[in-house]
Amino acid sequence: MTSKRSDQGHPFVPATPAISVLLAHPRPTERAAIRAVLDTDDRVRVVAGTGDGGEALALARQLRPTVTLLDDRVPAPDSTDLVGSLARRSLVIAMTGVTEHRAIAAKLSAPVQGCLVYGHFEPADLLGAVRAVANGLAWLSPVAVAAVIWSLRVPAVS
Repeated sequence: MTSKRSDQGHPFVPATPAISVLLAHPRPTERAAIRAVLDTDDRVRVVAGTGDGGEALALARQLRPTVTLLDDRVPAPDSTDLVGSLARRSLVIAMTGVTEHRAIAAKLSAPVQGCLVYGHFEPADLLGAVRAVANGLAWLSPVAVAAVIWSLRVPAVS
């Protein structure tokens, strides 16, 4: 992030610090598209991208990103709870194509701060999710909200 100077030569202090993002998505073209959306906000900085779960963990350990965007198709290393391991180093937003209520509710039982369901969010929502989660809030796509409401209303099956 470059600093700007006022007419008096004093540097402006950014209102909010940069949000560093690790992008874990198995498809390079989709990863590039997501990165392009994130790059439109000068407060958001994608520090790394990968399609491999083991590499995502190594990058999270090394870079300590503010937020990790994790597609649920990223393969986890053997016997690794990828979401849990990443959540110890970063705030995690799950990205999924799943729309079935039970499956989304199960994803939300993991230590994630957000859930974006493909086809149910716009580029502005992606940026809003990253900003909200970085500020300690949660973010859910409308389909994920419906899954939460459904899980609260449907009694658990033993």
